[in-house]
Amino acid sequence: MAHTFHEGELALQKKYKAYHPPGLVKRLLKDHIIDQLIPFIEQQTTVIISSTDEAKNIWTSMLIGQKDFIKVESPKHVTIDLKKVQSNQNDILFSNIIAQNNVGLLFIDTASRTRYRMNASAEIIDHKIEFHISEAYPNCPKYIQQRILTVNEESSIQENNQIKGTTLTEKQRQWIKTADTFFLGSVNNKDNMDASHRGGPKGFIELLENDTLKIPDYIGNNLFNTLGNFLQCPKAGLLFIDFEKGSALQLTGKTTLVLDQESTEDLETTMGTGRYWLFTPEQWIQTETYQKANWEFVSFSPFNP
Repeated sequence: MAHTFHEGELALQKKYKAYHPPGLVKRLLKDHIIDQLIPFIEQQTTVIISSTDEAKNIWTSMLIGQKDFIKVESPKHVTIDLKKVQSNQNDILFSNIIAQNNVGLLFIDTASRTRYRMNASAEIIDHKIEFHISEAYPNCPKYIQQRILTVNEESSIQENNQIKGTTLTEKQRQWIKTADTFFLGSVNNKDNMDASHRGGPKGFIELLENDTLKIPDYIGNNLFNTLGNFLQCPKAGLLFIDFEKGSALQLTGKTTLVLDQESTEDLETTMGTGRYWLFTPEQWIQTETYQKANWEFVSFSPFNP
């Protein structure tokens, strides 16, 4: 695969002198799932999916299912069996796929702190979501809090218990300010979607005036996939999960990069990068019964500041 980073990614790689040998890039970034990771994908009970609605707003969703609800039909073709999904099927994801079929996928195992990202197109055929892979690559285990997921073997959630709004409630503000994990969707100027994970110690997200989230950008793989997308398309979709109650908060809004912050406090907060990004919510969806699963917290990531 002749992979080239887009201009947003390249600009930040150049700024931060992040050189990636072509041989390493070729080994990591593929246009298909490598054979060794097919068993990992098929064993997962969780997948994070980013999508866009008709107005080009980004939303991030989580599907949870039984052990065999994900099938790798071929290295470029993955299916999800909706009959085996144990999370809320009133999620905005399903209408978004019809509106715009590019999606980002993140297969994440929080127990082993393993994750694998894909970019794909999606379509719903009968009772399945069909994904056609255009890019696939592994991610490091940093900042993943260790949780063991146990899926309840029961029928899919059918009730529609969603509320929507544009201004955060006080309960939602507290939820965000005490979170240690969220999931994130972004997009570049060619409508290629990405799904990723962000984690840190409880309270790592600062809530500013006007409900703007200030999020430190810790040391990562230096590919700058997400921040590079923000340079080209300054918007995102965030997903917060209440791991104890099974509810979810999905936010869509605008992003702003805040770079070159060199005060002692900023360098300590960002683990030396001096980088933040801001997220201003414009719409939200809260679902009380988003999933029926048990998440057992084990430990915080040893990489957390």
